Amino acid sequence: MKLVIGSAQLGMKYGLFNNKPISIKEFKKIEKLVFKSNINFIDTAISYGDSENIIGNSKLKNLNIITKIKLPEKKDIYIKDWVSKEISKSLNRLKIKNIYGVLIHDYRDLLGKNGKIYLLSLQELKKKKIIKKIGISIYSPQEIKNIWKFWKPDLVQVPFNPLDNRILDSGWVDTLKKFKVKIFVRSVFLQGLLINEGQIFRMKRNYIILLNKFKNWCYKNNISLLQGCLHFVKQFKKIDYLVIGFDNYNQLKEIIDVFKKKQIIIPRNFSTNKKNLIDPRKWN
Repeated sequence: MKLVIGSAQLGMKYGLFNNKPISIKEFKKIEKLVFKSNINFIDTAISYGDSENIIGNSKLKNLNIITKIKLPEKKDIYIKDWVSKEISKSLNRLKIKNIYGVLIHDYRDLLGKNGKIYLLSLQELKKKKIIKKIGISIYSPQEIKNIWKFWKPDLVQVPFNPLDNRILDSGWVDTLKKFKVKIFVRSVFLQGLLINEGQIFRMKRNYIILLNKFKNWCYKNNISLLQGCLHFVKQFKKIDYLVIGFDNYNQLKEIIDVFKKKQIIIPRNFSTNKKNLIDPRKWN
């Protein structure tokens, strides 16, 4: 398993506790650390504020870049032209001629007649070698099930952490590996919720109990919350890449150092299917 730099926090405020933008001075240190650590991938999206521009104006553009694309709400567009223009805009912002991967940001865009045209448009760009891989970013295993019958992606990005084990429980990890689909997992810290040392207020008592079950186990075993999250994911060898978010240089360095440590086995008894807790889209 290899680390992938998440870039949402480069272009906008992201996560529950990230209120400060990363300064230029800090970014330069981050840039050096990424290359020193032999990290080869960076994850971004058209919707991540200035993220693509920031990457394009830095040495990070030399990494394997994965971006995400979503169809606009308006339906009266010529999809093929729109896709071509959007990818072209991304390439211009990133200052590159081709891109490693493009992820469909919402599986619902693939459904129906427009979905077929959308997918064919991306596949044409792949044939022209403008895109190397086409994938999908999903929030639950059900979403991959909904598109699997008519399309097998090259890449799948999915949430996975000590509380959210749905991709494992569903059996989809084995299916994806069978079809040689690269698995990228994200939300390992659940937007910072799992590594926050303080009490989270305005949360249902049963959710706090679920969070504390994991945290108390880490404290009892003298393991940092960061290590508990990272090593939980790291122990599953069928997962190819782990996308990590960070707030600053020091946190990124700690993540990289902790990830490299000797594997610690983290039990799988913290998981829950309570979507209002494990799906950030449902948070207030």
